[in-house]
Amino acid sequence: MKFVDEATIDVAAGDGGSGCASFRREKFIPFGGPNGGDGGRGGSIYAVADVNLNTLIDYRYARRHEARNGEAGRGSDQFGAAGADIVLRMPVGTILTDDETGERVAELLTPGERLLICKGGDGGFGNLHFKTSTNRAPRQKTPGWPGEQRKLRLELRVLADVGLLGMPNAGKSTLIAAVSNARPKIADYPFTTLHPNLGVVRVGPEQSFVVADIPGLIEGAAEGAGLGHQFLRHLQRTRLLLHVVDLAPFDDGVDPVAQAKAIVKELKKYDAELHAKPRWLVLNKIDMVEKNERAQKVRDFVRRMRSGAPVFEISALTREGLEPLLKAVYQHVAASKNAPPVLVDPRFDRPGVEEAASGDTP
Repeated sequence: MKFVDEATIDVAAGDGGSGCASFRREKFIPFGGPNGGDGGRGGSIYAVADVNLNTLIDYRYARRHEARNGEAGRGSDQFGAAGADIVLRMPVGTILTDDETGERVAELLTPGERLLICKGGDGGFGNLHFKTSTNRAPRQKTPGWPGEQRKLRLELRVLADVGLLGMPNAGKSTLIAAVSNARPKIADYPFTTLHPNLGVVRVGPEQSFVVADIPGLIEGAAEGAGLGHQFLRHLQRTRLLLHVVDLAPFDDGVDPVAQAKAIVKELKKYDAELHAKPRWLVLNKIDMVEKNERAQKVRDFVRRMRSGAPVFEISALTREGLEPLLKAVYQHVAASKNAPPVLVDPRFDRPGVEEAASGDTP
């Protein structure tokens, strides 16, 4: 299925039905009086967060949504029927913004959450409402009130605890496939990932977190190079960013430190708040570096990067180093949620994890 995370739709609630001006006309009842009923209310439009949806593709092609008008009132004290409501099902994490005013109308964060986005108009009054002791044959009635109309901009931001950030072919998709139930496409060419992937990482019984993998960034993304910044919005709700770096690029002329700094620069250009999130360095593909050279290469990277962030050495392919990384990540996520922390095996305890849990960022 094609992934769509932005769409613009027009929504129009139903108008209320008009009231009725009518009188009783029965044999042997000369002064029957008014009996015109009220009009029915127009249908409203609701947005519902559906956990089974993960894309806005339905709204790319169905852009106009109109609720039915309420029926007009009738004689014999009959009120008009209300118009049927419309329920628009959207993925959890969708933000609805008024396209004209820029006002945020709704934000769907909880599965099953139901929010009113367009209210139907109330029905008009029939002449039954205008009867008084001095006005026994009123002929007044009122039309129904119009329903609300809006042009809405839909924006999907996936809900994840941890986001993976890095250059194309840094191994992000391999990492998320190794630690979670996600099965993204993996290949040896740039931009294999074309849309965000979500996976649930289980650290222990009732101990898990959600990780998001987005398409890789390259230098110049702010100017539209590569896939640009169009998917970075999916990292704005995360609690922690894992900056995945290819420690052993195929091209010997490529400098991993320069690549890592370029990603940080692009992140800052996009959003200072996103740049300020806790961000850990994950040096991937250590299995492709000679064992006697690993320590020196890692030390050289850390010295030149000067980030002060926790550094983890892993191989997503061979799963080397993944266990201490996942336990440290869960500790950070649990602390930010005030959840009970997982017990870390002392063998996997690493310096620098404590300072990361405090929320300090490079």
